[in-house]
Amino acid sequence: MSKLAALYHNEMLKLSHRILVWILVILMILTSFFTPFLLKNLILEDSGQTYSQIGKTEITKERDTAKSSLGDPNRYVEHETLRFTIDNQTVELFATKLNLSEEQFYEYERLSCFNAILANYDFDSYPIEETYLSINAFYAYRASFSRLCSLNSEPFSSRTNEWYEEYTFATKQLDLAKEAFFYHDYEAYLKNQENEDPLSELKETSVLRKVIEIDPEGKLSENETHEIIEAILLCEGYKKNLAMGVDDQDGTLMPLTQSRKTQIENKVKILEYQIENNCLISKRASGATVVRQVAQKVSRFLLVILLIIIAGSSISQEMATGSIKSLIIAPVKRWKIFTSKLLALVTWVLAGSILITLITTLSTALCMGPSSLPPYYYCSGGVVQTMPNLLFSFLFFLADNISLFVYLLGAFTISCFTRNTGIAVGISTGLIFCNSSFSIIVEILGHKRWIDFLPFSNMDLAGKIFPYFDLSGYLDAGDAGLFGIGGNTLSLRFSLIYLAVLVFILLLTAYDGFVKRDIP
Repeated sequence: MSKLAALYHNEMLKLSHRILVWILVILMILTSFFTPFLLKNLILEDSGQTYSQIGKTEITKERDTAKSSLGDPNRYVEHETLRFTIDNQTVELFATKLNLSEEQFYEYERLSCFNAILANYDFDSYPIEETYLSINAFYAYRASFSRLCSLNSEPFSSRTNEWYEEYTFATKQLDLAKEAFFYHDYEAYLKNQENEDPLSELKETSVLRKVIEIDPEGKLSENETHEIIEAILLCEGYKKNLAMGVDDQDGTLMPLTQSRKTQIENKVKILEYQIENNCLISKRASGATVVRQVAQKVSRFLLVILLIIIAGSSISQEMATGSIKSLIIAPVKRWKIFTSKLLALVTWVLAGSILITLITTLSTALCMGPSSLPPYYYCSGGVVQTMPNLLFSFLFFLADNISLFVYLLGAFTISCFTRNTGIAVGISTGLIFCNSSFSIIVEILGHKRWIDFLPFSNMDLAGKIFPYFDLSGYLDAGDAGLFGIGGNTLSLRFSLIYLAVLVFILLLTAYDGFVKRDIP
């Protein structure tokens, strides 16, 4: 073992003395660090947006504009006592008549509504533009106020019993809207919405009810509430698929397998846990995660070039310079030389993965804040657990690099067999970039059984090893990276067995090419 360790140490020293290796390492470090800063504005430009800008300043400005245009609103108002016969009983109503043109009606409604808001709403304690429920209550109040003004525009002579019933309903709706908006009674807002369409399925109302249960005081922002709504709808979609026994794969319904059923049940548990504990992945956190993933993929491109050069020239370069002869004539078995070179290659894969993960995490945390990097949520024994972001990011990236190791082992094998650096590097690089074209061909041809037995179809393992990555803001490795056909339905077990057999064949071929063939 001491000779093997010495050979491994010697191999690492030889690689560290190559200028091209350090040039690529430095480029990889710089790319890992600066890419998140370059991508930040492109991906996160609307992650922190506020959907509505409604505050005291805006309402005052609109009120003053309406007042300037309309003048004294009282000159458009008439009053008269009306009588209606409802259920054989006479009802008196002190009614209002608005004498307004179409343009004047809009200005009057805006002036009267905003005067009431400015006189009664507590802007200091409940800023409208910062909370989802306040904004929706504002629009409900505005709509109810407008409806009542519209009914009061009807001539006195044409106001029938039907008009009175509609007026009574509109008044009740306005009272509910007042309770919701001015006093933040969101159960009243829910009742207002249910009254608007009592015969419908009211899916939106059921979602709204859950939002109110989570945020009874209406303190959550629009962004936070929209995240909750999206999570609720996603959770409901999963539950519907479970009840129907189907699996929605990119819009295609397929029979639900037991393993997939377990995954979906766990996703429901994770979503319900995130909703209950207010730890849903925000748009900013999701965007930051995507930024880091893309940065990792860009950096890995340089790592690919570096490792292909190392793997492709590992044997052939020493053949060309004649340095291999000094090892062969030494009292060292060839399999130890072979193993030391293979271990050096694995070391560079691991070292590159760790370096890229650490630097991209640091860079993303610096430009977007540490809180923008959420943990990985998963289920173990039916209980929701979390994994630290840095650890998961490394493991996810490493799982994505399984395909990279297979390609590099291919380059190493070709180098051992052909003993030509150009051929080894050229073929390996061609195989990597042919993968993208192959993915397009697969999409055109559709799924064929023989495609499952090609290496390209079994390279996307990260999403299978970590099936809940999307609930932590991550993109599928196949969508975000260079390797693998994202979204294939092959099982993890099949792909692992396939790759294990492929790696064994490549290692056997490389070993045979290096150990049994003569050194010229």
